[in-house]
Amino acid sequence: MAAPHVLALPLAEAVRRLEEAGYTYEVESLLPPRDSEEDYAEDAVRKYVVRQRELSANRLALTIVYR
Repeated sequence: MAAPHVLALPLAEAVRRLEEAGYTYEVESLLPPRDSEEDYAEDAVRKYVVRQRELSANRLALTIVYR
C-alpha cells in the first residue's frame, strides 16, 4: 500500500491524512542556520510539508518549513 501524498500540504492536514491511513510519522524542521523552532513559537506561522520519505512500513519522515 502506498503512503498518502502529503507534499505541499499544511502540516495539520498532512497529519490528519496520514493518521486516517494508519501511518505514523516524525517531523523534521527545515530552518535557517541561526533560527530555532522557539523563534517561531509566538508568531502566527503555518507549517508546510516540503518533503516526505518512507522510513519503514507505515512510517514516514516529514520535512517542514515555516511560512
